[in-house]
Amino acid sequence: MFSLPAVLPIHEKPKKPPACDACKARHVLCHPQPDGAPCPRCVEGNIICSTTGGRRREAPVSKSSSLPLSRRSIVSLKSTSGPLFEGPGKCPSLNPDFISHCFECLPLIPQYGHPLIWLSGIRVNARTVSFQLERLPLESRALALAIAALGSLISFHESVLGQGPRPESFADLSFFRTHPDLFSCGMRRALAFRSLRAEAFKAAWEAGIMLQPSIENAASCFLLDLLEQADLRNTSRPWANAYAYHVRVLTPTLRAEDFNRDAAGQWAAFFTMEAMLSTRRRAQLSFTLNDQLGLYVSEPSSLEDLLVSLETSLPSRGLAVLWAYMPPYLFHIPCLARLLSDTITGDYARLTPLSEAASVRFLSRLSILHSILSLLLNHIDATLAPAVDDHALLRVNSSVEAVVRLCAYTIGLSFASLVLPFYSEVIQRDVSDLRTYERIQILRAQARDMAVLGARELARAIRYLPALHYTPIDAEMVLAWAEFYAEDMDERGSVTPESARDLETLVGELKLLGYSLDAFSARNVNALIQRLEGHVHPSSRTFSIPGDLLLI
Repeated sequence: MFSLPAVLPIHEKPKKPPACDACKARHVLCHPQPDGAPCPRCVEGNIICSTTGGRRREAPVSKSSSLPLSRRSIVSLKSTSGPLFEGPGKCPSLNPDFISHCFECLPLIPQYGHPLIWLSGIRVNARTVSFQLERLPLESRALALAIAALGSLISFHESVLGQGPRPESFADLSFFRTHPDLFSCGMRRALAFRSLRAEAFKAAWEAGIMLQPSIENAASCFLLDLLEQADLRNTSRPWANAYAYHVRVLTPTLRAEDFNRDAAGQWAAFFTMEAMLSTRRRAQLSFTLNDQLGLYVSEPSSLEDLLVSLETSLPSRGLAVLWAYMPPYLFHIPCLARLLSDTITGDYARLTPLSEAASVRFLSRLSILHSILSLLLNHIDATLAPAVDDHALLRVNSSVEAVVRLCAYTIGLSFASLVLPFYSEVIQRDVSDLRTYERIQILRAQARDMAVLGARELARAIRYLPALHYTPIDAEMVLAWAEFYAEDMDERGSVTPESARDLETLVGELKLLGYSLDAFSARNVNALIQRLEGHVHPSSRTFSIPGDLLLI
């Protein structure tokens, strides 16, 4: 939990050691420790605790600034003892042209639909100052930098990709079909992305966004967690914890401002996203059941009742069925993720042998969830056009069809996010009791069948998106499922037409993700792509990344 800065007392104890630099910079009460030990606040924040002698002077205020004093007194990060968010190299110039371009990138990433980003008004605020970040208040600037860093994952701007092949636009289909150039882009953008991310972390630290609950700060914490998870794999997820804390504090305000079923559906989608991120890290969810209920319209029905109700409603045509049943479906994903963590995959659950009862119960829940998924996706298939335009771009909230396709993608992706961690845990856990070995083997076979379904549903979900889509945040999950599918095909030997189609979908997704992330240029990913393509076209020449692009 985080607390707001405390007020300094009027009367200090005599001969009290001086406050450390970090506490003085934040204007909070310091508790100096004897013998040079760090103070409790620095220990809690994982900060280097140091004390500089003498009285600190406030930085002079520029007369040309039009911002109020409270917004202009920025504490330099390097003059404090806070963590130094040093980037790996020179950051791209944060000129208005580049920042405007990064804001144009964001609607192409599904996470842009978060209600906090819309409520923050950051796009309007950035336009008001002509995308000149130095004219924004500290909190707004931190959010804008987080947006710029996230946008750099799909940007084709020269400041990000530098010299070399790059697409002329987001819809440059001919470029995106030249796969070696895609992997080149992923490698070339890595330096710019990490430098921008470091700038975003630094700005967030200077603004103290972890400590001050607000719409803008909650949105920043949400985006910074995504940026951190892109390649750092930090299981502690401090930004996610701050994001959850801010949302918890802001819930009464969020419910008071035109909160309706549509808003509840949006929040259910992003609670689901948080569950997917936590589950693949085998970490505890940041949000509780009460947090979910606080931003939902009513107590949802059980999975069994939801399935029965959906079956009776499906004779109806149109999208009303989807709008009615999408929120409760998504509501159950974090609940199942919490059940999985508490009883099977969590640290405490792993202290004891695998629980057969918990595994059978969770497997039963997955079966019901898959039945609901099948009904919803079949209904979507009957509603959407037979094929998606290859030249179309999926922009968040740009059309009804775009919303429907994102819903279908989320339905399949969320189901797959629960299946693979469950399967991996059942397979990897040792069975010490030989008397239960046979029963566990049956359970493992059932879990494998469910995992095969999960792989198929993931591939199906990806096919709902246009040929050109940008989902870098989901890259790790796609890679894990591709590895599972490769192992499954290695064991089966034969490939059905349905499996061949799924393999081609996953191969195409891995190559497309190489445009955004340099990790997909690694040798193991190249070898994985060759394995998958080898099952689809055994006699054809497999795809290979040029040797000078491979990461060792």
